[in-house]
Formats: sequence, C-alpha cells, structure tokens
Amino acid sequence: MNLREKFLWNILVLISVLAFLWNGWNLFTMQLEANNSFLNYENEEVGTDKILEKKVSELENIYLERDKMKFIMTESPVDLSKVVSVGIGGSKRRKKLWVSGIINKSNGATMAIISYKDNIYNVQKGDSIAGGLITEITNTEVVFEKNEKIHKYNLGLNQSVE
Repeated sequence: MNLREKFLWNILVLISVLAFLWNGWNLFTMQLEANNSFLNYENEEVGTDKILEKKVSELENIYLERDKMKFIMTESPVDLSKVVSVGIGGSKRRKKLWVSGIINKSNGATMAIISYKDNIYNVQKGDSIAGGLITEITNTEVVFEKNEKIHKYNLGLNQSVE
C-alpha cells in the first residue's frame, strides 16, 4: 500500500468515526428528550389544565348572563303598514294608540276612548288592547302596559309621553 492509499483510508476512517459519533450523540439526546417526555406524561394529572378551566368558566358565566337577557320587540317586524300606506291623506297616528277622550260615568267608573289602527275602542281599566293592558285611567291620562313596559297617553295635544 502506498502513501496515497494509506492517506485516503485514514481520511475515510476518520470521516466514518465522526459520522458514527455524531449519530450516536443525536440518538443520545433524542433518548433523553423521550425519557423526559415520558416522565412528564406519567406525572401529569388528567383534566388539570388550569388555564383551560379558567377560560371555560369565564365563557360559561358570560353565556349564563346572556341567557338571562330578555329580548322584547316593541313592534312586529312583519307589519308592513309602516312601509306601505293605503289610502289618501293617511294619519301618522295610524299604528299608535292615542286617547281621543275620557268619560267619567255617574257610577264612578272611568272609560277611555282610544283610537288604534283607524278603529275606535271604548276601554275600561283592565281591558286588553293592542297586545297590552289598560292599568289605569285618570281624568287626563291613560296608563298602558305592554311587554313589561309602561306607557302613558295624555288627553290633549301631547298625546303620548313615554
């Protein structure tokens, strides 16, 4: 074997030893990481992710608060009488309640004349109209309750005070 071949063999052996050591070191570090991961897995308690539990409880509280909210529509969204007006010279009061008059009877009972949707109704305390209830009638106003909201309608030019 001449000097050139011996040099090439020595270089190949050196490269092989370095490659072997490099791969051995990589396998050793991978084994350490795997052992650490396995130990963490064995010591971990199921369902103890505190951050996740906190977030879930916050979301549950938010949804409970939203569930307590009550959505009440004041007017029907499918009623087209506000969009399409049939007839000539229609009134702006067409949809709303307004008090045309209040009558005091001789027996002490009070009756109100109420206009609603181009119809006139004679109502007393406790009567139902427009999906609500007449709760009180005085000499100057009518108190109307609908969807847990109280509306007061005055007799005179200022018809509705809300």
